[in-house]
Amino acid sequence: MRRIIYYLTGAQRGHVDDIDAKVALAFYRRLLSGPLEEHVQAYLHTITRRHTWKHLHDIADRAENFVGDDTAQLEDAAEHVRVNPAAKVELAQAMKVLRDELSPLQLKAFVLAEAYGLQAPLIAELLGNTTKESVRDALRHARRKLRSRRVELRLGVLAEE
Repeated sequence: MRRIIYYLTGAQRGHVDDIDAKVALAFYRRLLSGPLEEHVQAYLHTITRRHTWKHLHDIADRAENFVGDDTAQLEDAAEHVRVNPAAKVELAQAMKVLRDELSPLQLKAFVLAEAYGLQAPLIAELLGNTTKESVRDALRHARRKLRSRRVELRLGVLAEE
């Protein structure tokens, strides 16, 4: 299962572990309902692919929400992950700077690449209407913009002289 997940995502270990756990839970729940009549390996392959794509689309949705104004969407209520109020304010301020400085494609690609560790071909597929080359260009331009002195000052990375 892990090989299939890694092949489909090319993602960091954290994503592979998350998807693997979801697949194992789904398989366990299926076994509780009775024995499998069909081929077990084919069933595992199918549910692994389904859970992998669902996980990736959930990540893409989070990137869409990141681009929006609702920072609460970055919290995962199911996992009880909470952002403390001070961090939420800083995140909201950083998001405003990023939205001001980056194009929508640059911002979405940057979030998916930097926050979730996804590669350009997968980002292009998740976003649709773009190519991996466009995503790579968007990432390159976003990173260059974020290294500029003006943006680093706005983000609070550099102290004003």
